[in-house]
Amino acid sequence: MARRKGGTSRRSAEPDEPLGSIAQSGAPAAPGADRCQGCGNPDLVRIRMTLPDGRPALYVSCRTCERTNWFALDGDGTPVPREQALGTD
Repeated sequence: MARRKGGTSRRSAEPDEPLGSIAQSGAPAAPGADRCQGCGNPDLVRIRMTLPDGRPALYVSCRTCERTNWFALDGDGTPVPREQALGTD
């Protein structure tokens, strides 16, 4: 394996918010996002995001029934309407 000249590495600065992985455990909890609201499956894909209005949220997708929802991290467990989550309202 060839070494680069100068011996310096090209590491970028750490992002303000860790990017993580969809498989990463310890994702921030959002009320209503612990189980699929369609079939009750707890094995969900969870992706942290920011809604168009600036609120932090969790996108949730069920691997079994393919239902998707968005939940505000400071919400009451009611899914955010798709139009608000996508900024099309």
